[in-house]
Amino acid sequence: MWILDLLWWGIGYAVARLILPLVTFGKVQAEPLESAGHEFGWLGYRRKSGGLEVQSTVAAGIELVTCCLGLAAALYFIH
Repeated sequence: MWILDLLWWGIGYAVARLILPLVTFGKVQAEPLESAGHEFGWLGYRRKSGGLEVQSTVAAGIELVTCCLGLAAALYFIH
């Protein structure tokens, strides 16, 4: 199961920390791993100083779905 953890936290979370602020012009950010699990709503979001902060597990899931869709699109166009 360590491979799944590596995919989830290593790729998904790392990409979320980099891409979410770029795509949303700084309005949405992933929470730091050090402060995991403090006062998030049931959707995994909370308001923070003029923007939204996404729970780390939700951010990793969003980015893994995005990466899979990008990979599927790339494979479709290559084929």
